[in-house]
Amino acid sequence: MEAELVRLAASVATTVAGTIGTDAYTAFKARVGALFRRGRQEREDSFLSELEERRSDLTLARDRGDEARVAELVPEIEELLRGELRMLLEEQPSLAGELRDLHTEVRNVVTNGTLVVGGHTQVSNVYHYYDGGPATPRQALPSTAAPLPQIALWPMEHYENNESLLRRMDAVRTQGQAAGVAATMYMQGVPGSGTSAVARRWLRIHQDELRGPQLEASLGRDPWGNLPEPSAILERWFRELGVPAGDVPADPGERSTYFRRLAARGPIVVLLEDVVVASQVEPLLPGTPGSVALITSHSRLPQLVRTVGAEPFEMKPLGRVHSRKLLVNVGRIRGDTTAYEKELDLIADGCGDLPLALCIAGAQLALGHAGRVRELAAELSDRTTRLEALNMDDEISAALDPGYRGLAPDAARLYRCIGLHPAGQFEADVVRAMLPDMDTAARNKVLRQLTAANLIEPDRDGYRVRHHLIHDHALACALADEPAEAREAVLDRIIAHYLEFAERAEAALSSRYRHDPAGAYAAYVPTGSVDAPEVIASLERRRESLENVVRLAHEKGRHDQTWRLAQGLHTFYLKCGLHSPWITTHELALESAHECRDQMAIARMHFELGFAHLERWSTRQGDPRTAREHFESALELVRPADGNATEGQRRTESSALEGLGLLERKLGNPAVALERYALGLGALDGIDHKRGRALFALHRGVACTDLRRHDEAARELHSAREQFADLPVPDPYNEARALTRYAEDRRAAEQPGEAVRALDDAIEIMTVNGPPYQRAGILLLRGDLLSAEGDHTRATLDWVTAGDLFREANSLRAQEADQRLADATGAGDEDGSQDGDVE
Repeated sequence: MEAELVRLAASVATTVAGTIGTDAYTAFKARVGALFRRGRQEREDSFLSELEERRSDLTLARDRGDEARVAELVPEIEELLRGELRMLLEEQPSLAGELRDLHTEVRNVVTNGTLVVGGHTQVSNVYHYYDGGPATPRQALPSTAAPLPQIALWPMEHYENNESLLRRMDAVRTQGQAAGVAATMYMQGVPGSGTSAVARRWLRIHQDELRGPQLEASLGRDPWGNLPEPSAILERWFRELGVPAGDVPADPGERSTYFRRLAARGPIVVLLEDVVVASQVEPLLPGTPGSVALITSHSRLPQLVRTVGAEPFEMKPLGRVHSRKLLVNVGRIRGDTTAYEKELDLIADGCGDLPLALCIAGAQLALGHAGRVRELAAELSDRTTRLEALNMDDEISAALDPGYRGLAPDAARLYRCIGLHPAGQFEADVVRAMLPDMDTAARNKVLRQLTAANLIEPDRDGYRVRHHLIHDHALACALADEPAEAREAVLDRIIAHYLEFAERAEAALSSRYRHDPAGAYAAYVPTGSVDAPEVIASLERRRESLENVVRLAHEKGRHDQTWRLAQGLHTFYLKCGLHSPWITTHELALESAHECRDQMAIARMHFELGFAHLERWSTRQGDPRTAREHFESALELVRPADGNATEGQRRTESSALEGLGLLERKLGNPAVALERYALGLGALDGIDHKRGRALFALHRGVACTDLRRHDEAARELHSAREQFADLPVPDPYNEARALTRYAEDRRAAEQPGEAVRALDDAIEIMTVNGPPYQRAGILLLRGDLLSAEGDHTRATLDWVTAGDLFREANSLRAQEADQRLADATGAGDEDGSQDGDVE
């Protein structure tokens, strides 16, 4: 191969590798793929799959600030590209010109941050890496409105039902629109009668008209018999709607009220399926004029009609014409069906004209031999064989087994692994963890095979099983065909994968103290800047899997991994305000810590549970009492009788005392809070914990403000600000927080000018580092102070900006800013009219 072509391959590889993991790579990804399509398709697929896998690893490493891993991956990617490009040029030297053009364009992006495409110039936010040096932090992209949540509506190929019911549903909606109220419809029927199908059919018919947010929830019992809490469902809905965690009320009743306030912004659609008791429903109804709430249940719940005004619809069996049509379509009965009229009627009778039973029977006919129609008719006509013939689990297996048995061995193996995975959604990285002996090309090949077989489908950055019954079937196959030892090994790899993922993410998000007997966090300390929003987004994508793995590890007796998994989710739950799953997972973790007989693990889980209840702070749910109990239990465990506490015990003692101090302040006892803070600070004597001392100074300053000890408050809050700024990794968020607290103290001390100056400094810090929600809160406060000082022009500007930022953060607090502006305008108008009267 000519030396010039070798140099070209090396140059292009180096330049393209520099864009991997950045938004610039997206612009070139298709070009790179198109070049390799000139060669063998199989090699192109394998190479691009491996490149995409390495790119995903690199992105995660950069988000977590793991520069050591980045330093390993960048040369690996470059070497992979160099080798493939050399092979491509060996086979097709004529592509050298296109590669030179690609090299020039990519180099322009890396050098200048711009890309010219046609007549448009795009600005790229690439990282700049030079010889493995530190990364330039990624610049924030302009924020865009999050897409509205929508209910997934799959095509219903064989839907059959009474059209008059759908027309009655239309009439209820029309009446609601005319009366200016929400339309609430309640479909009830026996299992298999099609309550969910008719609700989704109606939504599909009207999908072009229903333009607002769409939210759904299953209210049926989980595999352990528990009913979901409406408060937890609202918590999830708020996340889907993009509501700031700081706006979400802790009290369940207040959450429901807040949801209705959100819904008041415009029509909304709510689908509540498998309702068991009527009390589940009311907190989840929007009530906004033009909104629609669809409720399905297998129970008769007259309370829904009485309390929420739901219009009831009873799902009756299908008419015989519709039953026969459904059987013919699902059963793929071709040609003249008059020859089977008697048999089809017998089958419909045996199915009770219920859609689910008819679909099960139809699936048997579709997969059966020519005489199966008469056989099934006979079985369903005999009471002693009817139930066995319609046994759902067996029928699902009968429908799916042929496809499973027809899979190639590797694809069948992955299918069984997916059955052992505790959630129907999974990322490509967990496939690699479950099947570590498969290379990238083989893994991608079997994923394509399962996709082609309609067993899984791509879902955002990962995959999902097409139906929960398929997931159940995959588990049954694993239990039947996978030796117990092999199953346990797969479960071990699944749990270990998510444990590493959770602990790496936790290390990236917080430097707080963790109980770490395995030394994991010491190895995962970030060595570069962290993209915290992207880390949180990656946790959110895997949240169902992570939470199910906590339960799986607990049930399988992997107790050490259970409490470590929960500990790894602490900061994620805290930052996102996810109180319900926080408490649920950590209660399991506490049980597992007891099983491990690890006193420090038990103490840490008590502390973290106490903090979860402290953050939620719902008096109706007893959070103040429960938080206190957990903090006090932690203290008892970390205070040894001989007084020789380890550093871990002293840190946990300090944290629990901090929690008790925060609790006392919330209860209106700032003097007691100060006592707890003093003890907590004392527990840190001799320990290098600068951040902990800064937090105690902040807490003490706030408590002193409550006690009107303003000189002390000023000293503590000034000290807190300086300590946060002087940390090894400065904390501008808490620096601005200390300044804001100082401004509140100065306002209470009747020094508004000093308060405004403090907020000026806080705004300067937060303009560079702060999210919109926090900046808006500071501006709202500064506007209030400026207005009280008579500076209405600056106050108005602050309120307008605060309102815009609150709206950007999707917060209803924008209404507070709007009300201040309206009040100020009204006062101005009133003054103006009086002046006119005097004249």
